[in-house]
Amino acid sequence: MAFLPAAGLIMVLVGVGSYYATRSLHGMSAFSSVNLALGVLLVAVGAVAQARRFRGFSGRESRRVALRWAGLLVGALALLIAVDVWARALTARIDLTVDRQYTLSAQSVALCRELEQQGGAPAELVFFEDALLAKDVRLLVDAYADSCKSLELRDASRREPPPAARDIYTTTATTVIACRGEVCDPVGYPSERNITNALARLTRADQVKMYFTIGHGEVDLASEAETGYSGIAGLLRDQGFEPQAFVGPAAADVPADADLVVVAAPERDLMPEELAVLDRYLARGGRLLALADAGQRSNFYAEFLPRWGFTLDDAVVLDRASSPLLRDPKPVNLLVHLFAPYNPVTRNLSQRTMVLLPRTRPVDLGRKPQPDDKLDRAAFASQRSWISRDVSRALAGNETEAPPDATGHEISVVATGRYPRGGDEETSEHEARIVVIGNREFVSNRLLDALYNRDLFLNAVRWLGNDEQHIALSDKGWTPNQDPLTIQQTLGYFYFLAFALPEALLLLGIFAWWRQRA
Repeated sequence: MAFLPAAGLIMVLVGVGSYYATRSLHGMSAFSSVNLALGVLLVAVGAVAQARRFRGFSGRESRRVALRWAGLLVGALALLIAVDVWARALTARIDLTVDRQYTLSAQSVALCRELEQQGGAPAELVFFEDALLAKDVRLLVDAYADSCKSLELRDASRREPPPAARDIYTTTATTVIACRGEVCDPVGYPSERNITNALARLTRADQVKMYFTIGHGEVDLASEAETGYSGIAGLLRDQGFEPQAFVGPAAADVPADADLVVVAAPERDLMPEELAVLDRYLARGGRLLALADAGQRSNFYAEFLPRWGFTLDDAVVLDRASSPLLRDPKPVNLLVHLFAPYNPVTRNLSQRTMVLLPRTRPVDLGRKPQPDDKLDRAAFASQRSWISRDVSRALAGNETEAPPDATGHEISVVATGRYPRGGDEETSEHEARIVVIGNREFVSNRLLDALYNRDLFLNAVRWLGNDEQHIALSDKGWTPNQDPLTIQQTLGYFYFLAFALPEALLLLGIFAWWRQRA
């Protein structure tokens, strides 16, 4: 019976470890629950069996064994207390969560440096210790306090919120509120992304103004449906951008306060006057983000973009290996994991940070408008992809196999352009910039938070808006290198390699030791 309590202790430790390592993704999983239940049961059964053999402390040997084990327990307890006291004095932490939930991203660390350089009224995080999610968020808030020297952390109670935060404290679910001076900003769900966005809104002096062209079938920023794009508007406001509508036919020129213009996949032709307005805007150093989509026919793709060095054929990129990620397994659901490492739009993306681009149009480079212009391709489909010019058949899912010799080519889906215009060529202040992405659905409400779609879009917007220092990954979900796996499959592999396999080896080792001793 000596084997049972040892095996039970191993199972309890594995159950507790797996719970704390994966609770942010899975809660109390079946794996953790089964290990904890069986572990406690085995320890209890072993304790009862050993208690039946207990004969008291009448013999010298019994007293010796009891004193030895009592000394070991006291020593272990003293060691745990010492380790706890030592750990409380340290600021370093080991984050073993799957998504690195309690380790700040590069974007949050950069914001901390900005807070130190700005001076003025210090920013602070008001943390409600008795909120519903306080226990889960405490380590994350402490990570901000450790990394941001100029950020103050104030512990509060929901019964008596601070005066500046009293107006926006609405429910018992409120856990963190960001404040600076007398101005406070609600964080919402207390994730790192929301906390960093709230601090950024408090520290950013001016908003970047973005103008979206409308009237030609572009994306609908007001639609909250899955196929709508209202999430983009909220995301941009959270990041310090101010999206506005730009009616081309009614305007003689792009507004003077425009930091960049977005032409988001027009389905119909733009008027010649509108194209001329965009040409004049870029000629004096403007910034333009162009989104396209397969199957669309517009003079914006056929006339305007080629004048600035981009070629968008009427075709669609297919890749059979990309289809398992969505419910409709079609090769048209492109999974992109090849990025140009030195392009500012994709420099923080890699083979492990995939982007999902359904119905993607190929984006290639043509002739440069002027010799000093710089055109670059930024993202590519895999070597197994191919281009189909029968767009209707491909979008319907009827083309599932690549024609002979159609694969193996480098197909780009994102490209950038830099055009020295109207000023000093050594500075970027008067440099026109264009980013062309051959897809618009990747930022729809349905797919905005899929993989690293959000980061590709924000990187492009920040580069165009001269906000390159904030180009960083905001999410920490890792994706596999080559064969796409779902989050459930990835978590299953993690359970097996990190817990199930070591647990089985430990149990076998204890069983072998017990058999040899018996």
